[in-house]
Formats: sequence, structure tokens, C-alpha cells
Amino acid sequence: MKKFLSVFFAVLLTATLFAGCSDKNGDGKDTSAENDTAKTTENAAGDSGAYKLGMGVQVDTAKSKDGTAQVEATFAAVITDESGKIVDCYIDAAQNKMSVADGVAEKGQAYQTKQELGADYNMKDASGIGKEWNEQADFFAGYVKGMTGDEVSAIKTEANDAGAQVAADEDLYAGCTVGVTEMIQAVAKACKDDQAYAFQSTSNPTLRFAAVTEDASSKDASDEADGLAAMYTTFTAVVENDGRVLACCVDEIEPKIAFGADGAIGEMQFDGSKRELKEEYGMKDMSGIGKEWYEQEKAFADFVAGKTPDEVTGIETQQNDSGNMVAKDTDLYAGCTVGIDQWIAVIEKALEK
Repeated sequence: MKKFLSVFFAVLLTATLFAGCSDKNGDGKDTSAENDTAKTTENAAGDSGAYKLGMGVQVDTAKSKDGTAQVEATFAAVITDESGKIVDCYIDAAQNKMSVADGVAEKGQAYQTKQELGADYNMKDASGIGKEWNEQADFFAGYVKGMTGDEVSAIKTEANDAGAQVAADEDLYAGCTVGVTEMIQAVAKACKDDQAYAFQSTSNPTLRFAAVTEDASSKDASDEADGLAAMYTTFTAVVENDGRVLACCVDEIEPKIAFGADGAIGEMQFDGSKRELKEEYGMKDMSGIGKEWYEQEKAFADFVAGKTPDEVTGIETQQNDSGNMVAKDTDLYAGCTVGIDQWIAVIEKALEK
């Protein structure tokens, strides 16, 4: 009798194990964990609570033309789990334009991203699916959840009638008909960000993003020298949970567009964001603490982690001899001596969302 029961329970256990690993597609693969992407990513991250926050940006100045300097920047922020899969994703874009007609830089504009513009971007009426840009970007962000950076890079595209590279996948195209090349590149870069900020969370963290563009460094052209269209953007991704900032990344892009006294566009320069440039940014030799820009950004991010939003936005600054607003806190200043007022401002903007 005991032998019979032992055999019976062994058979029952084996059947149960095989049932949990069923081949639902009939192709020899175990797909039981792939049918619900959201559930898969939540469970994968929840096992250890280990995440990373990464950012990526794609910048294009090629649409500039005589009389108008233009910077197109597509931003992506992602939270990935231990397996490198995307748990959350946010996509935004800046389409910054400056008139340089007659050699005069039209400074002092209020620059808004496409997400900030929302319905005011006015794509809906021209969209074949009746969706604004921000709605389509959000759809793309939702589509890539559960993917790795390599899988995002492998998303196939095809040219539409206007020549834009749109999604070839019908499910993705159903909710996102705009060109997706820059989105793909920015998200893939964010997933592979080698400076991604590692953090722990026992519940689903909240991802926030913001960007601020200023043009104060722009200069008019003269007969002796070219002018400069300098639409520089500071952007941040912040992870918040239970009233605390768990992770933070800040980056800056400084694309430079030269123009002549007649408004003709000249040399355009952009080599990468400050985080991407690392040692090539060339700040270390001029730094009083011998640290590059990206190293000082990391020190700032470490200082911010664990603080409340009010504590972060309340970080005190003071003006240094160069006129920059630097950290007043001695612990923060020991690792970060660059101006941080713009960083605090963009983080505050992100936390307000």
C-alpha cells in the first residue's frame, strides 16, 4: 500500500511540473512567462528589487536652414530589472527652433517639449489614427516594456509615403504611426547606459522626466564673426517611491549652430551629451577637485538618493568666483563643484508632474 501511494504521488508531482511548463505555442518553447509582459517584468524585478535607471538622447541639427537654426532631440529614460528588461519607459522630444534671420539670434524663447505641448503640438488632425505625438510616444513606451535594449534595437521599420521610417510591426503601428527611428535609438541607448544608476525598491517605482532649454549663450553675427545659436538643454530622469527619491540622472546637451550676418547656416557641432563624452568633455584639468563633469553628476546623484522631494529642491546654493551657483553643502561640494541650479530646477519640474 505504501509503495502504491509513493508511486501515485510521484506521478502526480511529475504531471504538475509538466503542466506548469506547457508549450502553448506548439513550437517547443516554454511561453508561460511570456503571455503577460507587464506581469513578467513586475515579477522579475520584484524577486530582488534591483533596478537601474538609464537615459539616452539622439540629437539632430540637420533640419536647420538659412534663417532658422533647429535642434531635434529625442530623449528616453528607462527603468530596467536585473535581467535588463524594461520595467518602465518615458519618451519625450524637443523641437527647438531659433530665428537667425539677418544675423540676429532670437533669444529668450520659452521652449517646450512635445510631451509638454500635448494637444498644442497639433498632430492629431493630420494623424491617420487620430493620436497626438505624446499619445503615440506613450504607446511606443508601453510597447517596449518587457524588452531588452537589443530587442528594442531590433524593432523593424519601413519607409512610409513621406519617407519616414515607421514601425513595420502591425501591433506597434496601430498605436504609433510617426517615425520611430529616433525613439528606438534613444531607448536602446538608455537600456545600455553604462552610467545607469543602480537602486533598490520593494515595490513598483515611479519614473519621472523633465527637460529645460535655455538660449542665453547665443550670439548675434557680425561682419567679423559668425553668430551662434546655442539652444542648450538640461534633462533629468528621477525615480520616486514612498516619498523618497531613489535614483536620479542628469545630463546636458550643447549643440552649436553657427550662422553668418546674412542668416546663412554654417558649421553645426554636436559630439555627444556631457555624460556620454566622459573624459572627452575635458573638465578634469580645470576642476579644483580633479573630476570630470560626469563624475560630478554621479556625486550629485548619490547625494540626492534617499532624500524627499522637498529636501532635493531645497538644496542651497551660493555663487562662486565664476558666477556659477554651486552647492553650499560641504559634503556635496566636495564631489560636485559645478553649477547645479539648473539641475535642481529641472528635477523640481520632473517631481511636479
